[in-house]
Amino acid sequence: MLDNSPVPSPCVRNCCLDDSDICLGCFRSLDEIRNWSNADNASRVQILHRAAARRQSHPTFLTNKDPSPQ
Repeated sequence: MLDNSPVPSPCVRNCCLDDSDICLGCFRSLDEIRNWSNADNASRVQILHRAAARRQSHPTFLTNKDPSPQ
């Protein structure tokens, strides 16, 4: 049986846009955030993949991969 429930938003309620209009909380672009509520599940999955790629290439992620205290 297929699961037709909507893909949940990745929003972490920590919105702060960088100079490229990318949210530093969820790593979606401002356009992706605006379009989320009207996007179908396939589009939402694509947005999540792009956001994950942005997160992994973000300088903060690259320099702070281990969040445990030293």
